[in-house]
Amino acid sequence: MDIAAESSPTTTEGFAVTEDDANEILISEVDHRLIGLSPQYWSYTRLSIGDLTALPLINGVDCFLTPRRRDESSVDESERHCNPSQWHILPLSRVLLRGVITAIDRRPNGCTLIVVDDGTGSIDCRCWDESSNSAFHLPALLPQHQQSLHRNGLRYDIGDSVEVMGKIKTLTAGNASSIVNLSEKAEATSMEVRFGCIREVHATTVNVIDTHQLSAANVWNSEAVHWLKCINVENEIRKKDTTMKNGKEVLSLLGKKVSSSILRDGERSSMGCMKNVLQRQCCQTPVRFRRALFYCHCEATLESLDPEFCFRDALLNHLLDCESQIHCIENSSYQSATEDCMDLFGIDANSGMQPPFLFTFQSICSDEHLLSIARGLVSQTNLPDGNLQRLIRRTFAAMTKDGLLSLYDEAEDLYLLLSCNRVLVPYLRRSRGIDDGGFVRPNISEPFFIRTVPRKRLNELASHLMT
Repeated sequence: MDIAAESSPTTTEGFAVTEDDANEILISEVDHRLIGLSPQYWSYTRLSIGDLTALPLINGVDCFLTPRRRDESSVDESERHCNPSQWHILPLSRVLLRGVITAIDRRPNGCTLIVVDDGTGSIDCRCWDESSNSAFHLPALLPQHQQSLHRNGLRYDIGDSVEVMGKIKTLTAGNASSIVNLSEKAEATSMEVRFGCIREVHATTVNVIDTHQLSAANVWNSEAVHWLKCINVENEIRKKDTTMKNGKEVLSLLGKKVSSSILRDGERSSMGCMKNVLQRQCCQTPVRFRRALFYCHCEATLESLDPEFCFRDALLNHLLDCESQIHCIENSSYQSATEDCMDLFGIDANSGMQPPFLFTFQSICSDEHLLSIARGLVSQTNLPDGNLQRLIRRTFAAMTKDGLLSLYDEAEDLYLLLSCNRVLVPYLRRSRGIDDGGFVRPNISEPFFIRTVPRKRLNELASHLMT
């Protein structure tokens, strides 16, 4: 079977994806596949509390939004007023704050809520008390820190100057502004920007600033130094060649092969840099499994009782043999469930297509040939009888996790074999609105059993069918 190739460029979640140049892909700075690529996202960014509370929520992500500095000499006067500068979006998850504690609310569950004010605003910081009896308690690094660490059973009091490092937690999403385009490119994707969000900080550490520990030069100006560092953060972000890059900017530094793999959720075969499962010689997986399931043992979940996959191979051969004996629904032992299964991916039960194979867990447990292989594998263990059942159950769980089986009906103990010709290929054809006769039909939603199949396998199979 072939899947009709699309003449238009591949699209990924609304962003155009071409195979010629991954760097030209129109993607968002808050694309959830790219946010974690930014080192700054995982770093504690020094901000004033006023800047933190004013952060916009862009597509559900806390972001530092600032106009990027440009060369004014290269921009004419009309453009400078109509389109001042390109916005730079930097997603953030962690902050470093400094201020004075103005309120403390000690909760009975070991959580303490403190209010920190730095002159630009105030914010709630949620932290957890450290007990010296806790298994995770660490002693003070220096003797002079000991008194501050255990003062009054807590580390801080009202009026203390503290430095807080923690994660940003958005409590309310604020009000949605109009959908805006934050890029100079007209074809760029619009993003939802929300302002007025209520946030708090889940503190990782709260360090009391002791003036006795500061150098003489920093006793009176340490707070001003903090503000200057906050200003420097904004200036650094606005630079054209800034080192504080978001995930989209980091993506352009990773090269075409890696960036294409990230944008395609791990699929690399369409870029020609990796052979599919039918072509590569990566392991000793039988050709029958590669063709029937588009799978190899390199993708398998390891099982300590069956390190060489002997029982798995025997089970897969048994299931494929049983499937080959079912030519129509009348041959199935579960006709009603089989018809319902075919309806889920839009195939008429009377279309003449070979039906999918449904079977029960108990039918496998009662097969003497499979049991003899399993007994041979666990015969040298300390508990052979218990390990026999454990091997069968774990193999089923591993094959379900690997996308070879799916629990179709828990009440009836029915499993579905996710083979290519009877499940995956028909689904891929119908998902594009094409049936076996070549007629165009409405697209179907993804059946629940397809979600257990790794996305990479579906992508590789679709690419193979288009070649």
